[in-house]
Amino acid sequence: MVRGYLIALLLAAYPVLAPAPPGRVQQNITAYLTGEGMSSRWQVVTSKKLAGKMMGKTPVYQWTLSIYAPPDGDRARLAFRSPGLSDLVPAVQRAANAQMYFPLEDVKIAGTAQLERAAVDDVVVVTHAAGADCGTATVSIIGADPNGNVSVRHQLQNYCDLKAQIVHEGRRDAVRLTGAYYAHNSPVCCPAKPRVTAMLRYRNGQWIVTPRYFK
Repeated sequence: MVRGYLIALLLAAYPVLAPAPPGRVQQNITAYLTGEGMSSRWQVVTSKKLAGKMMGKTPVYQWTLSIYAPPDGDRARLAFRSPGLSDLVPAVQRAANAQMYFPLEDVKIAGTAQLERAAVDDVVVVTHAAGADCGTATVSIIGADPNGNVSVRHQLQNYCDLKAQIVHEGRRDAVRLTGAYYAHNSPVCCPAKPRVTAMLRYRNGQWIVTPRYFK
């Protein structure tokens, strides 16, 4: 009886992800996208799979972000995936007549934060995609409505790099953004300021960035 109870606990803690994330799992975190409690425990997973080798040498990976709904029994069903159901993560393509693959990309879950509502998580995801230059970094806020529909709630982009760190501010959280500041006429090589910090908050139904360094 004790053994059966322990098995049930393990299945609840580690449900079968259906369908499984493609490639090798890099991060697997729990997020309470529809409130606190076992019935609103979602799984957010990053994984990567070999797409090819640049000029036959350097590995290039296709990254995937998968979000699974709260488990039904021992299985958690896919609710959101990119590439696929969203273009948040670009699909890696091979160049015509050459062993070259673009974009070169990376995906990282910065964590979960109670940005829009107290006791309800959003997921903060940082993606980076590059071609011939340093590329573009994107911070995405992903959440679910009360019916469990997952969507990208807000995005911010910056040339080359943009870091995100979750900051706890009482019953609501914020995201600290760090990167170079590019004015409207700044070339990619030469930002107006090499390193700045701004805060992203959700207040009174609006996403607010202060100072407004990032778009």
